[in-house]
Amino acid sequence: MIDYGITLQAALTPITLISGVGLLLVSMTNRYNHSTDRLRQLLRQSEAIKPRRDDDLEHAIDLIFLRVRLLRQAILLVVLSGMCSALLVLASIAEIAIASDFMLLKSLLLLVAVVLVVISTLIFAKEVSTSMKALGLSVHH
Repeated sequence: MIDYGITLQAALTPITLISGVGLLLVSMTNRYNHSTDRLRQLLRQSEAIKPRRDDDLEHAIDLIFLRVRLLRQAILLVVLSGMCSALLVLASIAEIAIASDFMLLKSLLLLVAVVLVVISTLIFAKEVSTSMKALGLSVHH
């Protein structure tokens, strides 16, 4: 028979990690949507002035495209981290249900989930830095 208290206790850490990952994902997705909207706006502006070329506009497009790529990478890593956390919950419940020891698998899943969050956060920090660089260009003009 499954003891629900033990099951809940075993699943609590990965469920908490999933919550944190979800909040990070919401923030990244909002920035991604804003960046893609701004990129589309700048591309329309660039098309409107063709055949003339505006170097500042081209540079702004390049920076925002870089931001979108960075955010896409960060979002992918956060989603993979959430998946590892969900698999960790599943492994914890399966471990209790079939009375086996999945400690190595659970440790590996937790390690991968946390490493993915760390890498994603570093990429997100790079995106914020790039955003500040783009903002600096706007302020100087």
